[in-house]
Amino acid sequence: MRTLRIIALLLVFVALHVAPSFGAEEQQRRKTEGVELSVEQWLRGHLRKVEGWGVSKLLATEQTIDREQKRRANSSTNAHELALLADDEDLGVRFFVAANRNTPLGSRILLAGDPDPTVRTGAAMALVWDPRASNTTRQIVGDLATKFAGDSNVLVRLALVQNKQLPPAVFDVLANDPDEMIRWKLAANLDTPGRVLTRLTMDARRPVRIAALQHRNVPVAVLSSMAADTSAVVRRAVCSNVNTPRDVLGELARDTDPEVRRLTAIHPNTTLETLAQLARDPDPAIILAVARHPRADRTLLMELAYDDQHADVRLAAQDRLRPLLRREIRDDILERWDRK
Repeated sequence: MRTLRIIALLLVFVALHVAPSFGAEEQQRRKTEGVELSVEQWLRGHLRKVEGWGVSKLLATEQTIDREQKRRANSSTNAHELALLADDEDLGVRFFVAANRNTPLGSRILLAGDPDPTVRTGAAMALVWDPRASNTTRQIVGDLATKFAGDSNVLVRLALVQNKQLPPAVFDVLANDPDEMIRWKLAANLDTPGRVLTRLTMDARRPVRIAALQHRNVPVAVLSSMAADTSAVVRRAVCSNVNTPRDVLGELARDTDPEVRRLTAIHPNTTLETLAQLARDPDPAIILAVARHPRADRTLLMELAYDDQHADVRLAAQDRLRPLLRREIRDDILERWDRK
């Protein structure tokens, strides 16, 4: 049985790699001997040698061919070659074909139904959704994604959710996934739409809610609502969202949790008025964040530059003031020069 497998592997190997270059390799032989060998005759000559090999050589040859098949399955861009390898009996070969983004769609459909979840994981990982593709292609890819989203193996669904682009309908399916990790990954996917994120902000698991609240696509109305949540961790997530509006940040600046106030002090949308309020905070880390904020103006920085209780705040404010004062002095000198 092993000898038959070696012969089969050798046939595939030669068909894929040796036969195409047969003419070049035999050119000199034909010239010198005047013998015209067909590919079939050449193959038969080499396969007869296999019958005389011992177990050690058979095993070594099998391993060599297996490695070469996996390498080709992983790197090939030839659709015909990948289609042949997609039907290989070796699990590793099929996985590499499935994970190869050059694998033709027909072979990908075959691999999506592979009985081994490792192969299906590779297929889900390499699935490419292109909104510019034809209607037929989008339909097929959408159906495959839906199939992967409902796969019984969590690793297949995990591979799918980590794709950069997914068919729109799949987001809703994955939002109902029973596994927390899948929903958490979905909440972190850059393309997850606002409607799905809204649902995930109400998830039973807090890590999922936090990831959804930090997402750039979550609706502002949801951020405003969750800013009043009883959990400080949830309010911190709201402060970490780049789209949190100014009025919400103004409310969070009075929060009882110091970390919420610190995150407010470093948020790019925080207004100068709110920063001035935070500059009087009892927590020195919050005052330091104010001194480093790009919106802190000259007046506020001058006040912090003479802070006699916190040296790091004073130094940070002075570092910010130096270029401002240099610019003012330069402008004053130039203005007086122009008057002369």
